Amino acid sequence: MLSANPVLAEDLENAWREALGNDQLIRAAKSRVEAAQADLDAAKSNRFPTVAATAGITQFDEAPAFDFSAAGVPAVLPLFGGDSMTMADARVTLPLYTGGRLTRGIDAAEATLSARQFQTSITTQQIKLAVAKLYINVLRATSALDVADSNVNSLAAHVRDAEDMLKSGSVARNDYLAAAVSLADSEQRRLQASNRLDLSRAAYNRALGRPLDTPVDLDDDLPGIDPALDLSSLEILTATALRNREELRGLDATAEAYRYQAASQRATTRPQLALTGGYMTLDNDFLNRDDFWMVGVGVQWNFFDGGQARKKASALSYRSNAVTQERNNLRSRIELQVRQAWLRLNETNERKRLTERAVEQAEENLRVVRDRYRNGEGTNTEVLDAEVLRSLSRSNYDNADFDAKLSLYELARGAGRL
Repeated sequence: MLSANPVLAEDLENAWREALGNDQLIRAAKSRVEAAQADLDAAKSNRFPTVAATAGITQFDEAPAFDFSAAGVPAVLPLFGGDSMTMADARVTLPLYTGGRLTRGIDAAEATLSARQFQTSITTQQIKLAVAKLYINVLRATSALDVADSNVNSLAAHVRDAEDMLKSGSVARNDYLAAAVSLADSEQRRLQASNRLDLSRAAYNRALGRPLDTPVDLDDDLPGIDPALDLSSLEILTATALRNREELRGLDATAEAYRYQAASQRATTRPQLALTGGYMTLDNDFLNRDDFWMVGVGVQWNFFDGGQARKKASALSYRSNAVTQERNNLRSRIELQVRQAWLRLNETNERKRLTERAVEQAEENLRVVRDRYRNGEGTNTEVLDAEVLRSLSRSNYDNADFDAKLSLYELARGAGRL
């Protein structure tokens, strides 16, 4: 008989890699980066020469001709050899001066690309924190089920003790009944804990792009955070967050892009100078040649456009100001996020320290009370209360432990270093 290969517990690092590889938001963010890169390439291409070619045949109902009768010469010379005209043209145009329109357009595209790249990094950190929460939720639910199992087993043992003592006449029947009711209640809580574990696993699988019923076995040894983070100083953590949070840098880049777009729009009202060269062929019977080479410099200057360029530039400037204001608001929110995460981490570490000793005391208390009950010195109520305290102390410790681990990741995310 072949034995199944052992399934290795999955760690959080692998979960992050799988989630980032399958998440649609990451793919969308990367597509936006690619689109911004294409926009930048297109903006840079505007500086290069453009080549255009045209060709056409025109059919006249009556071919035009030169009439010299007004000069006293009774002659009419046809312009074309027939009633149609064939013409072909190829031109090369190179912009020489655009008043900053092309340069500012390139700057705007570069700033937009930076903003999209920052957003990809932001999305990555958000997904990592979300997966960490779901991962820890599975560990929390697993631990809660272990506590519920332990509670059922302990109460089942007490029910057996009460039943044996009832048969020997050592205790009243209500001791056995109260213990049996407590056992039934603990079995109900174990069922609820089992359902919560199943739901937490399904949510975790969904985040990783898996079928919801995929078996989940997680390593409870969680990876640490960036060791360069100084967790002892709120001021240093806040300064680190304001320096590293790419939400701020992304908004800076977006505001800058709007400013460059406004400058590019204003430049459309300045002279636009271009060098033009080309070749033309014209099928005719009057001119001494049918093809021509040409070169020239052209200037286009929109003196008045009804205020369109100015108003569009103003709209872009207002958008830039709005993004800057959002950035200032976000700065204060980040400071608050870091403070909250730092205080929560310190609180959970202190809770963990306090509850760790309480677990040992509750275990010892239950042992003592159960021995006293078996010896006829204690009451059934004392045993049931001691079991409640034991389960509660274990749950409090586990929750403090998982809250501390999650707070650590939240603080790293707040500092922009997850």
